[in-house]
Amino acid sequence: MIPSLPTTTATTGTLAPQTVSSLRLLLEGGRALLDASVVPAKLPPLMLGEQVSAQVVDSKDNGQQLSVLIKNSLFNLIVPQGMTVSGNNLSLKVATLAPTLSFALQEQSTEAAQDGSVEVQLSPASKYLTGMLQTSKPGLPATDLSLDVAKQQPAETAQTLKNNVSQSGLFYESHLKEWLDGRHNLSQVQQEPQSRLLSKLNEDLASTDSRSSTANSSSSLSPRTVAPELANLVQRQLDIVENQQLQLNGYAWPGQPMQLQIQQEHTNERTGSLGADDVGVWSTSLSLKLPALGGVAARVRLVGQNVQVSFVAEEDEASGLIQQHAEQLQSGMAAAGLTLANLVVKNGTVTQD
Repeated sequence: MIPSLPTTTATTGTLAPQTVSSLRLLLEGGRALLDASVVPAKLPPLMLGEQVSAQVVDSKDNGQQLSVLIKNSLFNLIVPQGMTVSGNNLSLKVATLAPTLSFALQEQSTEAAQDGSVEVQLSPASKYLTGMLQTSKPGLPATDLSLDVAKQQPAETAQTLKNNVSQSGLFYESHLKEWLDGRHNLSQVQQEPQSRLLSKLNEDLASTDSRSSTANSSSSLSPRTVAPELANLVQRQLDIVENQQLQLNGYAWPGQPMQLQIQQEHTNERTGSLGADDVGVWSTSLSLKLPALGGVAARVRLVGQNVQVSFVAEEDEASGLIQQHAEQLQSGMAAAGLTLANLVVKNGTVTQD
């Protein structure tokens, strides 16, 4: 079953993928990403990763828009909010070519800065995020789902899956905003990881304050424990907004790991009715390694009330069982008010990251 996802993004407001790419480069690489808002009619030859020099010829909006000459061609570049760029000569590297041309602002030596070349100033929020993300541990797997499809009815499994996604912490800021607007329950917000981490931090700090003799040596232990987990959550939130895909890890039932990916496809598909409006397309991919049947992956596309299902199975026995029970799948979807529009079963290799 495909869960209903929160309509708001993982961060407060809506961020375009290009904006998130800029934030990621700013936070991880310590470099600003300057998007080209205006480009010459005939672009000079540029290669991804190429380092170029830019001469600033004009500055507008308090330095947020720069007109620069690159390879004798005039470009308008947008400087990210909360950052200032000074100097007449910039050292840039081509970061992206499509869909938006952008340049990464390169770090300058102290001598170059004294010559007035470039000075980048991060906002307090950017400095905080930079320090926090440096404590993350990307290799640490996240367990978001805890199901038991062997014992639960489909409706119960769907509700559990929906609750797991909603309370994963990946939509925490959106839920806080909804709570302030009276559209979200506070008790549900308090069940998310961020609330748990904050409670742990407050408890540890209170305990530390009660032991004044050891406060200086213990006060930093709690933040060191909390920061990596919180940083991982922020990193995953950035991944969701940038890739427009929600990836979850967990267990289909005790002892059976699984991976689930959910995304909304941006297509112009229609329901097939004359005059019908374009419909949203949701795609869910599930992969798992079964003890007896080997690797199995399923992809479900929901187009209106029509469902397209494709299976990939590593073992012939597994693909045979899926085809054997195709009518049962079709009748089950019909009972839920859905139409199985297409079913594809094939053999192949199933991978799990």
